[in-house]
Amino acid sequence: MDPITNPYPSTNPTSNSAPNSKNNDPNMFLVSSHLTGNENYMQRKYSIQIALGAKKKVGFIDGTSSKPSTEGTEHDDWTSNDCMVRSWLLNAISKEIVGAFIFATTARELWIELEEHFSESNGPLIYQLQRQIASIHQGDSSVSKYYTKLKQLWDQLNCLMQLPMCNCGSAKAMSDFASSTRLMQFLMGLNDTYENLRNQILVLDPLPSVHKAYSMALSVEKQKRSKLIFPLHLNLLCL
Repeated sequence: MDPITNPYPSTNPTSNSAPNSKNNDPNMFLVSSHLTGNENYMQRKYSIQIALGAKKKVGFIDGTSSKPSTEGTEHDDWTSNDCMVRSWLLNAISKEIVGAFIFATTARELWIELEEHFSESNGPLIYQLQRQIASIHQGDSSVSKYYTKLKQLWDQLNCLMQLPMCNCGSAKAMSDFASSTRLMQFLMGLNDTYENLRNQILVLDPLPSVHKAYSMALSVEKQKRSKLIFPLHLNLLCL
């Protein structure tokens, strides 16, 4: 799997904050749920990068924080912080599999071992995500729950298919195409009760963003609920 670009790069990867301070407890859990295997590796990896970025410790896993070559205070501070990051990473791994990684000598070494052990070729993952996106429908879910599920799939796919940075016209065209594709996917998965809204959106020029369409669907959903609640309220008053 190609490495996921860290959204919160470390501005001070060798931060020497004391490991026993409130926000730097080696027994701290970086993520709310453990890494259990290939099925949730990508999500846990991204979550860990964000957590370490917030603590300015990303350098210990991406290799930008190098161990000082000479003995002294900086060497000791680096070692202390590296042990702390390693402890955080181990705490993020399920107890059923953590034993395979406990003897890594640095946080960077542990990070690479996890990458080699759990990463997969992008092809099967992209295919699986695209297939899930194509088959997802609102069903019994609220508009909010349906959109959230769809957005999670989009975000995962975006991590695997990141476009190179470019300021040319082609980049904007690709971005517009991706936005339009997401809008169509969202509209196709909505229940038939939103057919009028779907038709109204499709004739707009330019087409709205998927976020705007989601907001419009929420408004329609609220209107539908109010129409159902009001007659029920009248019936109760007549009892």
